[in-house]
Amino acid sequence: MKLLTRYVIREHIGPLVFALSALTSLLMLQYVARQLANLAGKGLPWSAIGQFFVLSLPFTVAMTLPMAVLVATLYAFGRMAAEHEITAFKASGVRVRTMMLPVLFCALLLSLFMVWFNDQVLPAANHRLSMLQRDIARTKPTLALRDQALNAITDQFFMRVARTDAETNRMYDVVIYDLSRGQERKTIYADSGVFAPAPNNRDLQLTLYDGFAQEFVRGDPRQFQRSYFQSQVIRQAGMTQGFEASNSDGYKGDREMTVCELHRKYIADAVEVERVRLEYVSNAQQLRKMGGPAIRSPRQRPRSEVLATFYCERLVPALTGVFLPKKAKAQPPVKADSQPPVKPDSQPVQPPVQQPVQPPVQQSGQPPVQPPVVPPVIVPPGTATPIPATPIQPAPGLTAQQDSLLRASGVDPNALPSNPAAAPIDSLQVFQGAVNASGTQLVAQREGLDSLAVEIHKKFALSFACLVFVLFGPPIALRFPRGGVGVTIGVSIIVFGLYYVCLMGGEALADKGRLPAYVAMWIANVIFTLVALVMLWRVESTTDTSRGGGFRDWLADRKARRKARNQSRKTTTVGATA
Repeated sequence: MKLLTRYVIREHIGPLVFALSALTSLLMLQYVARQLANLAGKGLPWSAIGQFFVLSLPFTVAMTLPMAVLVATLYAFGRMAAEHEITAFKASGVRVRTMMLPVLFCALLLSLFMVWFNDQVLPAANHRLSMLQRDIARTKPTLALRDQALNAITDQFFMRVARTDAETNRMYDVVIYDLSRGQERKTIYADSGVFAPAPNNRDLQLTLYDGFAQEFVRGDPRQFQRSYFQSQVIRQAGMTQGFEASNSDGYKGDREMTVCELHRKYIADAVEVERVRLEYVSNAQQLRKMGGPAIRSPRQRPRSEVLATFYCERLVPALTGVFLPKKAKAQPPVKADSQPPVKPDSQPVQPPVQQPVQPPVQQSGQPPVQPPVVPPVIVPPGTATPIPATPIQPAPGLTAQQDSLLRASGVDPNALPSNPAAAPIDSLQVFQGAVNASGTQLVAQREGLDSLAVEIHKKFALSFACLVFVLFGPPIALRFPRGGVGVTIGVSIIVFGLYYVCLMGGEALADKGRLPAYVAMWIANVIFTLVALVMLWRVESTTDTSRGGGFRDWLADRKARRKARNQSRKTTTVGATA
């Protein structure tokens, strides 16, 4: 059995390496073609361009590795079936599932490796790539002038030259159109000039000779001014900026964070989402009591993701303790003088004495007025005397609840008319505004929380797609053993295309709140696994030792079975009529 295990694994290694290299190269070429416009013509160093493509590689590998596993499985089992090796194994008592066990074990190891890759390598590469793209976007190329053309130096500064000398940067017959001052448009004509970078290597410095400048004074078309010069220097700021790599950036997007970072952000955001949801439900209930329409309560989000909790709190600490055992550190001794000395003769600080409340003056002929009872204020030693907060008084003509709802919906209650009889406040509109305000806030908070949950489950779902495709490949390869490379590539494209459509559709539904994130991300794996198990059971339950030929044989077999079924129905109908 060890010989069979080594043989089956060796049959998969070659196609896997070839498929991974080919698919990764094709996707990288497509990505390079789309990003070529952002890289060309900016004078970037070769190290920056090489770093750009190296950092783009992890995302491409994360997408192509599951597909490469499917291609390798289809090719290996298809070749063994075409050369009747599967028939020989079956004749020797070796079942198909026995031959699949080594491949399934390797696929499980590869899936666990992809979990680590998608959790650690891919977010770090995406973060570095995002920083590099921002650095490239800030890079401005050195100015290159074209002869007999209108060169746009900026969106408000244009220059036309008749001829330039590339060796000396000398320009001849120069015309400059300066629109930076609005109506005071300025046109400069010069016999010649020289352009060169400024000493800071970021600004452009133009030195013009023997010319004149003409402009409208203060934008008045009746006042025209022309001034002559023998030499004039014009400087345009920020024209050239070399490539400067950023060292650190604290901001990270959803695809730039690890699973544990996503989970910590999810827990923090879930508390805020629940608070906004309860506020929305409370406002909707109040609106319903006032006679408004019934509003469906939004689905409650979990406070934490179970899969991420197990991974971050159980699995990662356990693996860290196995591979990187922690060293025990001795606690430093407590110094005797670390605590402040207690003075025996120190007296306790007494709280401030509250001033007595003066009773009101009693008027003649009225019952005695009892003074209000004021509870004593007890202040702990060493603390400041508390200052009571002044409550916000509601606007005239409004209750405290209406005032708070108006403020929550963004309406200033004090700006309303002070006479409620002249302009009564519609409580239904007040509650409707509060519901709309809390609903808008809830949608924004909920979308951010759902996107975090989607990213968490996507990292695991894509990783275990390798295991799913290993189950899916052998039944198809054994059904069309003589299909060749064409069937292998075609089936791989169709299967992976359907899987990707299911994954993206589930992500879109989860982002809109239609499905939970774990259902949306794992439904593709569940469906493909069930289909693969059914197909594998049908292959295992056959009594013959060979499953026929290619796709044409399969179509001919289906046609013959349909013809026989129709003939049997006609015979049964004739017999029943007779």
